[in-house]
Amino acid sequence: MSVFGNRGNRGPRGDRPQRGGRPVTTGRTIAELIGAAPDGARVLIAPGEYREHVVLDRGVVLVAEQGPGSVRLTGAHDVALTVSGGVGVRVEGVVLIAADAAAPAVRVTGTAEVAFDDCRVLGGRVEIVDTARVRLGDCRISAAGVAGVSVADDARLSMTGCRICAVDGAGVLLTGSATVTLADSVVTEAGVGLNVRDTASVQVRGCAFVRCTHNAVLVENEAMAGLDACRCTESGEDAVLVRCVAKLTMRGSAVDRAGASGVAAIGQASANVLDCQIVGAALSGAVADEESRLDLVGGLIRATGANGVFARGSARVGLDGVVIADTAFTAVHLDEHAHGELAAVVLGPTPEHGLCVAGAAGVTATGLLVRAAEMTGIHLGGTGTARVHASAAHRCGIGLRVDEGIDAEIEDGTFAATGRAGIEVGPDARPTLRRVRVARAGTAGVVVHERAAPVLEDCAVTDSAGSAMVVWTDAAPVVRAGALTGAGKNGVYLKGGAGGEFTDCVLGGSAYPAVYVAAGAAPVLRACTFRDCPGDATIEDPEQTSAVFADCVARGVAEVLVSGRGTAPPAGPNGVVEGSDAAGDAPEPPADLGTLLTELDALVGLARVKHDVATLVQLMQLVRRREEAGLTPPPLSRHLVFAGNPGTGKTTVARLYGRILAALGMLSRGHLVEADRGALVGEYVGHTAPRTTAIFRKALGGVLFIDEAYSLTSAGGSDFGQEAIATLVKLMEDHRDDIVVIVAGYPDEMHRFIDSNPGLDSRFNRTVVFEDYASVDLVRIVEHQAAAYEYTLDESARAGLLAYFESVPRDRRFGNGRSARQAFQEMTERHARRISAIAEVTPEDLVSLRAPDLPDLVPAAGDPARAAEPTAKG
Repeated sequence: MSVFGNRGNRGPRGDRPQRGGRPVTTGRTIAELIGAAPDGARVLIAPGEYREHVVLDRGVVLVAEQGPGSVRLTGAHDVALTVSGGVGVRVEGVVLIAADAAAPAVRVTGTAEVAFDDCRVLGGRVEIVDTARVRLGDCRISAAGVAGVSVADDARLSMTGCRICAVDGAGVLLTGSATVTLADSVVTEAGVGLNVRDTASVQVRGCAFVRCTHNAVLVENEAMAGLDACRCTESGEDAVLVRCVAKLTMRGSAVDRAGASGVAAIGQASANVLDCQIVGAALSGAVADEESRLDLVGGLIRATGANGVFARGSARVGLDGVVIADTAFTAVHLDEHAHGELAAVVLGPTPEHGLCVAGAAGVTATGLLVRAAEMTGIHLGGTGTARVHASAAHRCGIGLRVDEGIDAEIEDGTFAATGRAGIEVGPDARPTLRRVRVARAGTAGVVVHERAAPVLEDCAVTDSAGSAMVVWTDAAPVVRAGALTGAGKNGVYLKGGAGGEFTDCVLGGSAYPAVYVAAGAAPVLRACTFRDCPGDATIEDPEQTSAVFADCVARGVAEVLVSGRGTAPPAGPNGVVEGSDAAGDAPEPPADLGTLLTELDALVGLARVKHDVATLVQLMQLVRRREEAGLTPPPLSRHLVFAGNPGTGKTTVARLYGRILAALGMLSRGHLVEADRGALVGEYVGHTAPRTTAIFRKALGGVLFIDEAYSLTSAGGSDFGQEAIATLVKLMEDHRDDIVVIVAGYPDEMHRFIDSNPGLDSRFNRTVVFEDYASVDLVRIVEHQAAAYEYTLDESARAGLLAYFESVPRDRRFGNGRSARQAFQEMTERHARRISAIAEVTPEDLVSLRAPDLPDLVPAAGDPARAAEPTAKG
């Protein structure tokens, strides 16, 4: 290649030979140099300021001789450089300046093929039109008026390692049928970072769009865009906006602190968002409007100022394996005629709903998990259609609410630990629920409002603080093969005017009578079983009640009003009635003592507890032998205090202890009945003693386990908890050989409890201390959980778990075994998200938990990183 330059100019022509004998043609202007250079020549430009309009139409190379920035070319009137033809044209290290910011600094036209390396463009854009082909490498473009780079017609652009900043318009603008690839580049402080219009298309990888006034990425008309491993940060409006009939695919990218929504699709546009993170959007994380289609697969939406996902119009939204957390409004809101398809989605915490369906919107959800939604986990309203399968809501205000008008079917759902009702069926609503479970509702398990007529098939409601089901005036639920057990009040409470049909149901273990029928109610109960409760029914006013009880039986019921005494109740939803023996009233044969002691020894940790229980067993065996020998037995109190923090295995050991006593012949059944203050203490004068007595009688022949027993004590003398304690002391004396009572709670509080009543100290003279699990024990618990659910942990997962548990603060919120189980659950959720991103999943992938599935380490107290973490709501 010939080398030309303008070094050492000496007058109008300044021609002189180059040292070394190589020819040099010099000129005062760059244009003169180009004119003198043959095709393919490398033209070296001496440092300096050049004011002219340079036109390249041949394949030459312009090089700033002293390196990048040493040559500044300013357009004489507007454009500094025009490339109108030639193949193999290249410009290296030149600063190109437009005379007018509204004009191009560089214009490439025709069929030119040109590369710009390490150049700077100031005060104007790079404009590429016609069928030109351009490559930009490591260039800097700033202070342009219309666009940093504009590509139109059928032109092509490849841009790598570039930086565009301070542009009034778009950083990169594509129109016509242009085709562009962008890689490892940054656009900052532009009006729009990337604007793709008409039928243009772009592929972007590893780029960042930062602090754009409007959108980081705008795709419109019929354009197509693909973004891979990109970052959109601090946009003034929607970070990524797709509209008209445009199409966007975004993979492995991050959207941070959008001024409006993170990703928005409107019109008939479609957006496919894969494994992306959308964090800190001022409004919703993702929006679909009009007739658009929005699909999110994997990834995270978090800390939004409005909804996590919002859809309206006739938009369709698909969510698969997405986690949406810490939203200011509802996590997923579907309105108007929108339709959502949700699979393996995790929602919450949120101060509103996890999923809300309104208007004429519809939803299909499978494997949905809602956590800590302060209002409702799943709220189904409007006039659309909802099909919810294998989904759950935990620790929400209300687990599920279904309102009038929507065609709703819920199958295989679980709604647990709600602050209020597990399920609410709104006035006039008619949903169908199959194989739905409600557990530990804060008030009633299921509330059926006025004129509602839900159908519940093979559903179970357990351990509600209030009644398992409340039926309001003119409501008429149809309940088949239901199990309503362990309610803090009635199994079913029917207001005046309520109806409904209950067939083949089991109502058991309630603190009040199984059924309460108010005056004017007219339910029909067929082939139902009432068991282990104070009474089968309370009829408020028999003369004004037309309730029907047909072929119902009662077992273990103190007062029978409407039932016969049965010998074997019909099986419940799982084949066995909860709290019953498998067949009839005969107690289950006690297990072999050696087997039970082996089962105790197999528990993780608890060395001190195992020693204390083994000592008790030896003492009781000695008592039995002395009695058989006709000797006076030593004094022995079988009642115990279990002192320890939550999750240390107290309930598990209590259940084993009862079975061990049954194996020793010291208890007739050895079953466990759990109770707390809510189960023992009544709400008005005269209510506590019968309630405590009913729970106590239910535990006869076994173990009564009272958790958080210290909550029965109170500084006030009128508290009903003291009445419950006094009742317990009397019953323990009357049935000293028929029951074992175990009181449990925090160690310090249990001392206060024992001191609250003189009768307790003599009856509870032995304390078993449950120490917190060591980190290595918690890892073993997770391994046991994993094995039970057919998972395996590799060595990296075990080592990471140990580090995780070492990082967890051991304060009052620490859950011991519960924390281990929660860690296992989070690992399975993370495993599911990781597996969803694998194209071809092997059988080993399905069962193997690895280091990427571990929970995040917990910063130590006082760690600045801990203070910076967002606070979960709800």
